[in-house]
Amino acid sequence: MVAFATGVAPLDPAQLARARQYLYGGLAWGSLAQLWLLALLASAYYSGASARIRQALARRFASPWLLRGGLALALGVGVQLALLPFDFYLGFLRERAFGFQNQTAPAWLGQWGLAALLNLLALLLVVEFAYAALRSPRAGPWWLKMWAVVALAVVFAVALQPVLIAPLFNRYVPVRDPAVRSALAQFARRAGIPRAQILQVDASRQSAHTNAYVVGLLGSQRIVVYDTLLRDQPLPEVEFVVAHEIGHYVLHHLAWGVAFTLAFLLALFALLGWLFPRCARAHPPDDPAALPLLLFLLLAMLFLAAPLTNGFSRWEEHQADAYGLQLSRQACAAVASFQREEHTDLIYPSPPAWIVDWFFTHPSQQQRIAFARRSCR
Repeated sequence: MVAFATGVAPLDPAQLARARQYLYGGLAWGSLAQLWLLALLASAYYSGASARIRQALARRFASPWLLRGGLALALGVGVQLALLPFDFYLGFLRERAFGFQNQTAPAWLGQWGLAALLNLLALLLVVEFAYAALRSPRAGPWWLKMWAVVALAVVFAVALQPVLIAPLFNRYVPVRDPAVRSALAQFARRAGIPRAQILQVDASRQSAHTNAYVVGLLGSQRIVVYDTLLRDQPLPEVEFVVAHEIGHYVLHHLAWGVAFTLAFLLALFALLGWLFPRCARAHPPDDPAALPLLLFLLLAMLFLAAPLTNGFSRWEEHQADAYGLQLSRQACAAVASFQREEHTDLIYPSPPAWIVDWFFTHPSQQQRIAFARRSCR
């Protein structure tokens, strides 16, 4: 049976079973990795390991900057190495088993190592500035000072990632196909953003997955289209996908997303200020030995708050779908694009509602298709 008005065949029973396996297995292993991380952090604190590392570093370094930095690096390296088996299975072995991974194992490990170094650098900077803020004489609760540092880090990360970090892993160029580039530029002009950068990225060097996204703040905004999307989907479907991304841009979802993140983090840090003294073992928050406990509490709260944060993301994605349908006037192509993604990305279309609520940053494929079909004639 051919899907309504699109010419794209739905997943057959065998493909549905494989898509279900891909989804549920990924969610299960990803959740295990998160719980393993929480267990590592709790163990590092409650076993006394972080206090012993602080004492050993204190015997060698008089500078509090070196003491804090050394403990942060020791914790970061230990955690990332402990998570490497999960990362390798989820990011390489499992992706290869399902036909998505295009890298060799050495290439994957090389990029994992680069990402690990960047993560360590980010952790080191945030920890150093956060603890410096905690020790400053300015009035205010310690958790508010720590939040201010993390909030600045979030803004800089969103602004700098597209221009400094992403090019370390992939090459970004203007969309090469003249017809596609002209059509997408026309959409951008119609949306009132004639200077928006519309780029394609060589994502195929890593994976066969298709995608597009909008990133950047403070003048670094750009709409990025995977070369796999340009390869696997016809122009009308690509037009809808990019119209969806332009929707994020025009509807100011980047700014709203950052504002939501900062407000949400403020609530988490306020709760951290209440929880920490009830969970700590005689370590004040400005003691570097307390770093694993601070991270454990924050990450545990983030894990439990996933329905809220993912719900906000799904709301933005639905808004972008509605805008994309309006801008592209390609409702049937949108339906076809969603159905084609079920094949190219092995997307299980109709998971249970609780799975969507807890784990999904986008509405389910079935929900997105149903919404687009209302305008498909």
